[in-house]
Amino acid sequence: MTAVKLIIASATALGNDEVYYWTYALNLQWNYFDHPPFVAWLIRTTTANLHFHSELAVRLGAILSSAIGTIIVYKIGKLLLNARVGWLAVCLYSSSFYCSVIAGVFILPDSPQMVFWLWGIFLLLKITKSVPLGLPTLHLWCWFGVASGLCMMCKIHGVYLWVGIIMFALFGNKKLLVQKGMYVSMLISLMIISPFMIWNIKHHFITYTYHSNRVSLFHAGINPLAFAREISGQIFYNNPVIFFLAWMAVVSFIKTKHFFLKSEIQLLLYCALPLIATLIFLSIFRDTLPHWSGPAYACLIFVSALKLESFTRSRSKAIVSASLFFYLFVVCAGLIIINFYKGTFSHQKDPMRLGAGDPTLDLYGWKETGRLIDSVYRVDKSSEKNKTAKTIVITKWFPAAHLDFYVCNRTGLQTYGLGEMFDLHQYYWSNQTKQKLTTGDNAYYIVPSNLYDENSMNFIKSQFKNCKPAIMAPILRNGVACKNILLFKLSGYKR
Repeated sequence: MTAVKLIIASATALGNDEVYYWTYALNLQWNYFDHPPFVAWLIRTTTANLHFHSELAVRLGAILSSAIGTIIVYKIGKLLLNARVGWLAVCLYSSSFYCSVIAGVFILPDSPQMVFWLWGIFLLLKITKSVPLGLPTLHLWCWFGVASGLCMMCKIHGVYLWVGIIMFALFGNKKLLVQKGMYVSMLISLMIISPFMIWNIKHHFITYTYHSNRVSLFHAGINPLAFAREISGQIFYNNPVIFFLAWMAVVSFIKTKHFFLKSEIQLLLYCALPLIATLIFLSIFRDTLPHWSGPAYACLIFVSALKLESFTRSRSKAIVSASLFFYLFVVCAGLIIINFYKGTFSHQKDPMRLGAGDPTLDLYGWKETGRLIDSVYRVDKSSEKNKTAKTIVITKWFPAAHLDFYVCNRTGLQTYGLGEMFDLHQYYWSNQTKQKLTTGDNAYYIVPSNLYDENSMNFIKSQFKNCKPAIMAPILRNGVACKNILLFKLSGYKR
């Protein structure tokens, strides 16, 4: 599976989110506009302090995290029952698109989060097994405090580890409430997350203001499209075979009043179901992202593996094989489509908007974009001398991060954000570390046609005295243009 992931990581350009998180690593902080800092630390490590500049180096942390996570998955399955359950859980985990691709190849906060989430689940299960036997658990609780704290330093979803154990203690095993280790663990978690909480206090809790705006229910009506997108996303992202097997297993265990490993299964459900229920409820009113539920479904993988163990060997083998086959089929088809589909899926024929709505273009054509813009910039430098623009102005965090990774690193240009904080995200603060635009400066505005927005263009024009017509350079896929790179030369910055 690691070999498969290395191929995927090397065969596709970085996506919008990935290059954005790479910009986190350029300036290490205790928190960022969207997320806590762990993903930045991971990228800074795998790129050898930014020495290696490639897709594979940036994504290596995700691949290593996935490998570590897979080992923990096996240990959890073995702890629950036996080595076969561990093996079945590994097969299901490896065929989940969320676990193996979204968090296992693409570098996202989810990538390191899954290591600490799974480690936390492993420790909670060990605690659950140790308490009835009267075994010491303080050291396990302390390590859980570390795991859950680091999980929240990856992504705030890690708080659902604490939601799960508190609900389990209240409704499933009240003996945990009198364990001093539980409260020591809470203190350790709070100590670990204190730096990013202090950052948010200093920045008026902008991270939570942003995320609350994304999921706020106020003034929101019923949104059936968002609900359908959330459910269908959960089905696909977690692999349809795994999704339906998981819910079959959940219903089966809930219906069975007396079943083996009752406490362990209850714990897994308490760690999984609140997050899933929260996201489904929110999706009734607002747009959500289906991969947010990924950690919860990772818990249900163990419930599924236990269910598979109760099947005949031939039946469980057939289900696991179907899951792995579907995973490999989609991965192979995806790589072929991204890299070799002729032209674009988009029906947009306007050259200024060619490729609009084609999601595969986020992962294609950026190296060529860097070469094209570099050639234009070299001509400008040789002809315009001191008047040459040194800045690419941007109005949104995407495609700004792609320009930073593929263009600025090659040309020496810098991006500079103009506009609103909620459009610029972390770029709103990164402006403070860059050379500011001064009155009369020249600049470039660069955008691929699939992301061209008339309102943003009009705003940019209002900030400069002159804007020349776009230089339009096609990006070809299998010999046919899939999008155009639009480069506008701006002169006379007004303020």
